[in-house]
Amino acid sequence: MIPRRAPSPQPRRRRARAVAPPTPGSAADARRADRSMVLVAVVVLLGSIGLLLWAIADVVLLVFAGALFALFLRGLVEPVARGARVTDTTALILVLGALGGLVVLGGVFLGGETATQLDELGPRLHEAWTQMQRGMREYQIGRALLAERDLTALVPQNAEWVERIGGLFSTTLGAIAGFFIVMFIGLYGAVSPQTYRDGLLYLVPRDSRERAAEVMDEVVDTLRNWLLGTFIKMVVVGTAVTIGLWLLDIPLALALGLIAFALEFAPYVGPVLAALPAVLVALALGPQQALSVVLLYLGVQAAENYVLSPLVDLRSVKLPPALTIAAQVLLGALLGALGVMFATPLTATGVVLVRMLYVEPDEPAPEAAAAAEDAK
Repeated sequence: MIPRRAPSPQPRRRRARAVAPPTPGSAADARRADRSMVLVAVVVLLGSIGLLLWAIADVVLLVFAGALFALFLRGLVEPVARGARVTDTTALILVLGALGGLVVLGGVFLGGETATQLDELGPRLHEAWTQMQRGMREYQIGRALLAERDLTALVPQNAEWVERIGGLFSTTLGAIAGFFIVMFIGLYGAVSPQTYRDGLLYLVPRDSRERAAEVMDEVVDTLRNWLLGTFIKMVVVGTAVTIGLWLLDIPLALALGLIAFALEFAPYVGPVLAALPAVLVALALGPQQALSVVLLYLGVQAAENYVLSPLVDLRSVKLPPALTIAAQVLLGALLGALGVMFATPLTATGVVLVRMLYVEPDEPAPEAAAAAEDAK
């Protein structure tokens, strides 16, 4: 008998598993996960950019200072070009010639006296500081505050304080290199601002360039108006302080007025710092002279805040004092003296960007708001 061959086993067919359709909950979870990943990526990107800017903060501030100088020159060039009916290049040459002439005249008539007074300011401040400490030690509360501390080194006797001020750019390319960087950026920016404006707009997507141009023009107008107004206040305050100290027969009036002129660039903090050396110099002469100097600085600041500032700040951005001081403290802690100096223009720029990029897009247009009111 021939054995029968066993039938070959049929391959088993795998049953296709039915794939369940995505539920609304799973789709929402996927979208939420995508948004979380995008948010994390944005935070990491912004953090990296922030660390990079902090690492090269001095260079960024130098570039920003050059841009401010270009805006200052353009604020003088455009009225001259319109009034004299000349080209912008010719007007820039006229403006630079006028500014250079003022500097030369100031150096000829006041340069020697100013340099002499600045050299004498260090020893005068050191002497006044030492005398004030001796006077405080005569009282019990003064001895308790000073205890065994020797604070004489806080105000050096030589011109070391001038070297400290000049060493603000020591972390970048040096004071001279920083000065020339600011000058060249300002000059080239004032000669052809449209070239740099168009170059920045090319970095923006085509659909958003019109809005970006509006934001850029608003930032430029705000900074230019603030800068010209601040320069006017610096000149007025510096002149008033110099004349006032001279009338009060306070030594080194010209040097102290120059300090008041320079520190007026940083509002709120600058005037306080400018008053300290003047009060110390007057304190060496007597308490009555020191009180007169305090009243002089208070009067000058009151006139600036209530008379001068409302006139020159009509077209500038209004910054709340608390916001300005907070920005000065924050940038001063992060970037040092340069952060305090440029805190106000940086804050003004931030306020304009937030208003035009964040607040205004969420506000309904006037026509839409009027239509909504009519529909009601």
